Amino acid sequence: MLIFSPDAFTGSILAVEGIKDAAVILNGPIGCKLYHSFLSDRQFPREGSHDPLAFQDEFYFGQPRVPCTGLDGEDYIRGSLEKFERALTTIAAKEKGLLMVLNSPGASLVGDDLESVIKKAGMQNRCFVVENPGFSLPAARGFENVALALLENMKLRSLHRPRNPKKVNLIGLSLLHKHWEGSVAEMKRLLAFLGLEVGAVFLAGTSLEEIRESGDAACNIVLFPEYGRRIAEWYRESFGTPAVFSPLGAPIGFNASESLLREVATVLNIDPAPALAEIQKARKASYRQISRFYSYSGLPKGASFSIRAESSLAYPLTQWLYSYLGMAPFAVKLLPGSDPEITGSLKAFLEEKGFCEAWDRDPSLESVDIAFADSPTLQLLKAKGCCKACIEITLPEEGYIHIIPKTYLGVSGALLLIEEIINGLRSK
Repeated sequence: MLIFSPDAFTGSILAVEGIKDAAVILNGPIGCKLYHSFLSDRQFPREGSHDPLAFQDEFYFGQPRVPCTGLDGEDYIRGSLEKFERALTTIAAKEKGLLMVLNSPGASLVGDDLESVIKKAGMQNRCFVVENPGFSLPAARGFENVALALLENMKLRSLHRPRNPKKVNLIGLSLLHKHWEGSVAEMKRLLAFLGLEVGAVFLAGTSLEEIRESGDAACNIVLFPEYGRRIAEWYRESFGTPAVFSPLGAPIGFNASESLLREVATVLNIDPAPALAEIQKARKASYRQISRFYSYSGLPKGASFSIRAESSLAYPLTQWLYSYLGMAPFAVKLLPGSDPEITGSLKAFLEEKGFCEAWDRDPSLESVDIAFADSPTLQLLKAKGCCKACIEITLPEEGYIHIIPKTYLGVSGALLLIEEIINGLRSK
């Protein structure tokens, strides 16, 4: 079965496009631009208008994001420096923040000295080049590669002042994560119960100023280790900032959310009780609905499920569906680039609970009650009769326009998942 998963090229572009006042200049053909322009604008819209006629500037090609040089066959033969020089001047006049120049796979083979053009234009202080982010590697690898290049390029303010005991950064959240805006809001809400405020969200909806000020945080909370483990290590080495990981992966479900908040409280030596009380309140609210549904259907206990996702999402979801809702995992397939540590924990959990056969099993080989995956995978599973209900938890997504912020993280995410599971089972 095909795996629908973004690669490092996409992950690298969306890393910078997740910053409010930064932009990507793509040195490559228009074909490499179109989807990424669409995706970055869909995930993090900045312009009020989407009228293509409003973006007819050269190098934008009718789209507001990810301007590109538009290389053609002649440029690959004779070089692209002249076109890049013209593009840099035009785009820099329109985009006022930081610029990252990224080669397309083909352009990286040409070997043009893009740095020389940037120095000639006197723009080395606001423009940096990533020659090769990994391209066909997993999306998380490209995201981290560019994030680390960004940190090395930016001059973060030196810590000659006390660490802010009430400030934390969120690490490892990207525009590639479904419902990222709602996830930021939910994490801020839960951390406020601990008396904490969020500084930078690396890299989803944050600003350059928040990144520059991020070195004085009391700790870095890593939500998705695939997208943040190396970044957190950079902060530890550069500023001595402790990193907080939940042993269950991302805060999906009540157990993993409690685990992460307890870890934060332990590292910062604060009382987790107010945040844990909020989770307990949600447990009671969900129990009423689950017990009523179970009383006439016998579900969700015993319902089967399959998952295709990265390990930091698949592990807490699998653990929670089994432990809290009594559901049975029939197929759990991880996407490339999954975190090795959490992958090991997930495999051990399945073996411990007697579901060895579910490990690394393709969801298309099982018929289950509910499948959790990206939209293209879910469409294929449904067409093959491999699931009765579908819940879209990762990108690519179907295209549903979300007006109200949603999330699968924290308390709000757990309640949303329960709602979608119950309604999915009820309607089949």
